Amino acid sequence: MTARPPLAATIDHRDAEPGGLRRPLHVRQRCRLLFLNMQEQDPIRDMGLTPYRDWIAEVTRLDPDQIQVVHVADGEPLPATIEAHGIIGGGSGHSSYEELPWIRRVKEYLSEAQRLGVPELHICWSHQAKAETASAVCKVGHRGRRFGIEQLTLTPAGRRDPLFHGLPDSFDVFTSHVDAVYDVPASSPLGPVTELAYGEVYRNESLAIGPTARTLQVHPELTSGIAAALARVRRPQLVAEGHLGPSEADYAAFLEELDWADLEIRARMRMLLDNWLRYYVASAMSPAVAASAHR
Repeated sequence: MTARPPLAATIDHRDAEPGGLRRPLHVRQRCRLLFLNMQEQDPIRDMGLTPYRDWIAEVTRLDPDQIQVVHVADGEPLPATIEAHGIIGGGSGHSSYEELPWIRRVKEYLSEAQRLGVPELHICWSHQAKAETASAVCKVGHRGRRFGIEQLTLTPAGRRDPLFHGLPDSFDVFTSHVDAVYDVPASSPLGPVTELAYGEVYRNESLAIGPTARTLQVHPELTSGIAAALARVRRPQLVAEGHLGPSEADYAAFLEELDWADLEIRARMRMLLDNWLRYYVASAMSPAVAASAHR
């Protein structure tokens, strides 16, 4: 991979006008992202959903053409060089500890991206895989599946981290996972590792790994519609596990809860992605773009 300039060491939090109005996010106009899709495309098509890249475009408010997607789980090769200004890794129906060739390649790729100083944001499966590259352990969660709406709570380090700038100490998010991250070390070959947030059941739901990588067990890219499509496919399993009641009324109430929470969750997740673009991606772009993003 091609060497890159180092990420700016200092991050400026001043992104609001008096009265709390946010300045225009200039970085959004010019940035290019690399999205690593770890989920095969067929199951998403079969649910009648738009492609995964469109979910990322929606939450980042980027044009889809600004996002290069590599369908890693479908066998597409990882790019030999990283021309993008940042990397987003997505979720998957796989486990990060499966012994598959593409999973080993992804972990090697993410380690190299960190050495090059490329800003990274990892979601769900990619959060787990990135944590493993930093010497943490991922395994089936000891208290089972989490699905639907989860409350995320920031640690003191999370409250200071620019990723969560402007967000409350606790807030609702959409989530869907069975595996969880354990045994997070304080330091790793990739740099210091810090817990930024925890969920209602599991710790380590957001991590800082060195200065350039941030991870989220939760799904900032989900909407109530996507969560409902997942619930429809998994309904028998969710009922058996106690996440849904058995009746049609129970199911309707669950979907209604998703819909009621949708606008607030999506607004906060867009703010979170704004923060990542502003405070991490902008620093990897030209000095002029970085300066305009932080003014």
